[in-house]
Amino acid sequence: MGLRAIRKIEPIWGLIAVTSAISAILYFVFVRHSGAIQTPEIAWYVIALLVLFTERFPVELEFRRSSHSFSLTDIPLSVALVFTTGSHAFWAIVGGSLIALALRRMPIVKFFFNVAQLSLATTVMLVIVHFAAQVDDGFGFLTWGSVLLATQLGGVLTIAQILAAIVLTEGHVSRDQVRQMFGMDFVVTLTGTAMALVSSILWIERPEAVLLLLVPILVAFMGYRAYVHERQGHEKVKFLYEANRTLSESPEVAIALEGLLERALEAFRAEQAEVILFAGDGGAPLRTGLGPGTAREAMAPMDHDAANALRELAEGTSTAVALMDPLPGGTVGAYLAERGIRHGMLGVLRGEDRVIGTLMLANRYGLTRGFTGGDRALFETLAANASAALQFDRLEQAVTDLRELQDQLTHQAHHDPLTGLANRALFSQRVREALEPGGAGKVAVMFIDLDDFKGVNDTLGHAIGDELLRGVASRLVGSTRRQDVVARLGGDEFAVLVQRDEHVEQGAIELAERTLDSFLAPVQAGEKPLNVSLSIGIAAAQSNRTATDELLRDADVAMYEAKEGGKRRFAVFTPEMRDSIVRRHDLKEELANAIKNRDLVVQYQPIVDIQTGQAISVEALVRWNHADRGRIPPMEFIPLAEDTGLIVPLGRYVLEEACASVVQRSDTLQVQVNLSAIELEHPDLLHTITDVLQRTGIAPGRLVLEVTETLLVKDAERGAETLQQLRDLGVQLALDDFGTGYSSLSYLRNLPLDTLKIAREFVEGLAFSEHDAAFVRLIVGLAKTVGLKVVAEGIETRAQLDMLREIGCDLGQGYYFAAPMDVDADWVSAPVAAALV
Repeated sequence: MGLRAIRKIEPIWGLIAVTSAISAILYFVFVRHSGAIQTPEIAWYVIALLVLFTERFPVELEFRRSSHSFSLTDIPLSVALVFTTGSHAFWAIVGGSLIALALRRMPIVKFFFNVAQLSLATTVMLVIVHFAAQVDDGFGFLTWGSVLLATQLGGVLTIAQILAAIVLTEGHVSRDQVRQMFGMDFVVTLTGTAMALVSSILWIERPEAVLLLLVPILVAFMGYRAYVHERQGHEKVKFLYEANRTLSESPEVAIALEGLLERALEAFRAEQAEVILFAGDGGAPLRTGLGPGTAREAMAPMDHDAANALRELAEGTSTAVALMDPLPGGTVGAYLAERGIRHGMLGVLRGEDRVIGTLMLANRYGLTRGFTGGDRALFETLAANASAALQFDRLEQAVTDLRELQDQLTHQAHHDPLTGLANRALFSQRVREALEPGGAGKVAVMFIDLDDFKGVNDTLGHAIGDELLRGVASRLVGSTRRQDVVARLGGDEFAVLVQRDEHVEQGAIELAERTLDSFLAPVQAGEKPLNVSLSIGIAAAQSNRTATDELLRDADVAMYEAKEGGKRRFAVFTPEMRDSIVRRHDLKEELANAIKNRDLVVQYQPIVDIQTGQAISVEALVRWNHADRGRIPPMEFIPLAEDTGLIVPLGRYVLEEACASVVQRSDTLQVQVNLSAIELEHPDLLHTITDVLQRTGIAPGRLVLEVTETLLVKDAERGAETLQQLRDLGVQLALDDFGTGYSSLSYLRNLPLDTLKIAREFVEGLAFSEHDAAFVRLIVGLAKTVGLKVVAEGIETRAQLDMLREIGCDLGQGYYFAAPMDVDADWVSAPVAAALV
């Protein structure tokens, strides 16, 4: 037998096989040669008939998630242990039980399970009693005590096997089930065994008096059956009451239905339950279901044909429909197979003038595979009570409310909640529909982006930013035609679907011009009128075969072309633009690999004392010598790194290389490393700096981090906090390009700076511009007043150097002293020589 075939066998058969094997071993080794313990011996067929009778009419206790069967078999079993041989006792008990079980027509797996577990319990009891009888004279305390012990142990074995079967079939068993089964079995077994022992004593002393015990035994048996029947009836009434209360007290129909199904699953020991409701307006049927396992759905639309087929099947009879093998064919059969239903019950929920739903329970737990006639009667009552408790008008209102909710959810799923415009999903769908054969005319897409919108959020707050987006959306709608579709794609990105019978690209250009003109006037954002500029990209579909994503991407590419062209303009897509984007994408991948493989080069430009030419520090500058494209300028790949997030690993790479190289080359030289805005905002910045300092061994005071003014303007408070944390590490800080950004004297007073670097634009004009000279003089004076060092960048001539010396500038940097040099170059001699010229 193959492995796949073995896996298909139910685990319960394995338990049956093991139990049967143990029983066979015990029988052939110990039982079969044992004689009768006491006389007169009772014929084996009498025992078999008594077992047949007691097993044929057991007390069935089956409710909630458990199913138990109790009988008076302990009486003939206890008698057989004493008054028959081991072989006769075994075959009488097993044979009588086998016939009784066959007459009850139970499922084959349950039949063999009961035979196997009874065989094991019988052989174990025979071994115990016959072992005790060997050391006891007559029918003494040791013998009848062993009978009591053996029957209790047999009961324990039986319950242990039942629990194992439940675990194998249902996957778990509760502690309440275990306590209930052991407690009830103990009482029943003890009572039956005690009766049997009394009968045994009478059989030994006065055989004719045994018949007198039949009356109390039969009365006890009938009384116990009546008690169990009454208890089951009570449990069923309690279940119906709780189910009705759940339905009537639940504030919403969906909650009521879930509560009903949960109780039904528990009461009928089923794996799956579902209710299907039919809308009075002919809308989609709605299904609420629980199981199998943790699966659940609430008021989910389902297929019309399957729901109608189930309704027709349920309406075709006045009672609950039993779904059993073979299951119905056609649409119903396909639906049941899809839901994994093997057997079940199907009923109807009837309103005042029509069927308003169906109720189904399926796939019973445990060894019993199927639902009984009693189950179906209780199920019919449940369905009738559910129909009355739910009430027709309540169901109708629930279905109506649900459809309105579904409409709202559908609208929300396809529209932007801030502006009410179509969202990306709906816009893509409309573009796709327009591009389909037979669509309305020619198609073009306008991709619109607000210029510098992030600055609005950063400076004025997100509330004003949201108001601005609403105002922009309103003005865009006012600029377009009714048949054009305006959408907000996300953030500050909008799009317009343009459709014309002909000349669609020209129509889109005219719309773009009209849109740009409409934004010449400020847009009201709350109480603030704000000037807004747009960058617009236009892409027209060349044929109906143009893909939606391709058209949107082309318009996006054109929009970026408009931004790079100066903003507040539009650009029409051309194939050359796509090539530029592809090159940019390829460059991004190559840059990522270059950082990963450490293929970039770090060069060092000295920063010198302008009086002596002595190198005080070096600035680390990253360079990229591409294997195929040659030298790629920093102005091309640094912005790319910032746009793509690669600036963080790139910055770490430069920091590690620079610190390690300077430590290796000098004991005193400082190294200056640029810090981008993205790095300053990164949560791992402090950890990265600390880690590099520890691994390279450089003193914190020898590391100078350069930041720019524009970096601080985005979030001055947060930036100042981060700089202070860096300063607390012992790192020095320099403000780069001072004077070119949002210069503020408050930076010099509030930020923990050590150095100011004067932008090269002002150094260039020193020799011929009194205004620039005055500005540099002012910066140097201010810096010295607050105790900051000053570095003049971009020194390229002797005249600039002389002027800076006259002004009193401390430090200088530029090609006059030295160009950026490789790691193994002489960083010291060249600057000194230049200063002494």
